[in-house]
Amino acid sequence: MRYLPVLLASLILMGCGNGIANKSMDPRTVSVVVLPPSIMELSPATTPVNSVPFLMTVNGTNFGTASIVFWNGTPQHTTFLTSNQLVVTITPQDLLFTGLVHVYVLSGGLTSNTVDFNVTPQ
Repeated sequence: MRYLPVLLASLILMGCGNGIANKSMDPRTVSVVVLPPSIMELSPATTPVNSVPFLMTVNGTNFGTASIVFWNGTPQHTTFLTSNQLVVTITPQDLLFTGLVHVYVLSGGLTSNTVDFNVTPQ
């Protein structure tokens, strides 16, 4: 008879709770972590002012098929190659002034770090 209250208490404790432990094991509730894009390198990283148009390669990580490269805040025509590489068309209008140009990538609603492109004097 002494064991009956202990047995009942044990059963109640095992059956009660908020289900957090079991819920986290449910594969239907697994969340996906989306990482922001990251620029590692621009190629080329510099060109003289008033240069001819060219293709710039953006090397990095976590790029998506809808990624867009921004050149001083202006979206550029961007071509997705892989999740690690994008190609951007740089036009003569983009190269009218000397100085550093801030380049970043927008992918999946997340923004990458900013890398500077140097437009040098001739």
